[in-house]
Amino acid sequence: MAAIKPGAMGSNADPNTKPTEFAGSIAEAMENAFNATLSGDGMKTFKVDTNSQEARDRRRMFVAIATGMIQYLKNNTDALRILDALNVSTGDHVVIDTDPGGL
Repeated sequence: MAAIKPGAMGSNADPNTKPTEFAGSIAEAMENAFNATLSGDGMKTFKVDTNSQEARDRRRMFVAIATGMIQYLKNNTDALRILDALNVSTGDHVVIDTDPGGL
């Protein structure tokens, strides 16, 4: 199973290429959902395949939210329970794996 990838900003050296640290991450999924919501409301959308200053300015919020969300879950795994078919706790523990560049 793949590790959860919150996302990161990556280098700003190439404004024409999406950073690999961002690609395939929770933050990227948030950005795509935001863009789709804008489109659904008939509003102007934005390019998602660049690393322009505009893209980086927008992505900071998505990266921060995704990183904070994963860190919160990792710090509070005792709030996540595994239940059997009768809704009885099995006593098993949840482990949240993140990619090495994540948290």
